[in-house]
Amino acid sequence: MLTTAGFPVPTTVRDLSELYLTWGLARREETPDGTRWSMPTALPLPDDLLPLDPELTERLDGIRWTTRTSPLLDTLINHLAGDLGEPTETLTSLDRLAAATGQDVDDVRLALAELVKSGDARVQRGEEPADAERLEAHHRFRLVTD
Repeated sequence: MLTTAGFPVPTTVRDLSELYLTWGLARREETPDGTRWSMPTALPLPDDLLPLDPELTERLDGIRWTTRTSPLLDTLINHLAGDLGEPTETLTSLDRLAAATGQDVDDVRLALAELVKSGDARVQRGEEPADAERLEAHHRFRLVTD
């Protein structure tokens, strides 16, 4: 995969460190005390560095999304199950859920959308289904858990 992308396969630690520098996985700074190595806060994505087939890119995107949303979803589920006693229906808003869970409104929106997408809940405004991703923070809605 490396050679296909035009990179030599590292055979030494020096080769590997040079590849890390090229890809932005590491930074090197010469100081009076010697060489100092560091890593960026956000690493580049694999498909930013290497040509990956679409199926693998899709799998990696799914893993990244799950990694991002799972803790948010767990917090929402813990609130519904632990704090509220697993109600089948709750009248609430994103603002209220954010305050109750200590999360940001946008994170609650993501968690709610994932809960709906999984088929474990529905969001309704009045008798009509509502799009969890498009709810305004202050709009009240019924969260119906299945």
